[in-house]
Amino acid sequence: MSDVCPFCKIASGKAPASIVYQDDNVMAFMDLNPVNEGHTLIVPREHWENIYEVPEKTLAEMVAVVKRVSVAVKKTVAADGIKVIQLNGRDAGQVVMHIHIHVIPAISGSGATKGHHGRITLERKDLDETARRIRENF
Repeated sequence: MSDVCPFCKIASGKAPASIVYQDDNVMAFMDLNPVNEGHTLIVPREHWENIYEVPEKTLAEMVAVVKRVSVAVKKTVAADGIKVIQLNGRDAGQVVMHIHIHVIPAISGSGATKGHHGRITLERKDLDETARRIRENF
């Protein structure tokens, strides 16, 4: 755990998040600056900076959660498709230095066709409600 990492703070319960899924090793929660409604992040609870450091077992657990989240998000927001994005290092666009995988619904006509950076602003209550609806579709 890192005391300064925002994802470690969420994993330890020291920071709020709109939780979609959690187990002993992996968490999924709503992105605070989503591309579209349903944009979810999957992280390991333990701090690993990137794909080069994370143990393969942990990465495999993350990918299994990515699949489940992708199916639930697609159904929840009636997405036309799902983008799965994972970045490593600042030059690749990684902003939070804790490995994470983006699950981003692709919705025709939303204008959000590229990238992973947020485009819409949602309040916590809206993120919580979307997380609840995604959990129902697990």
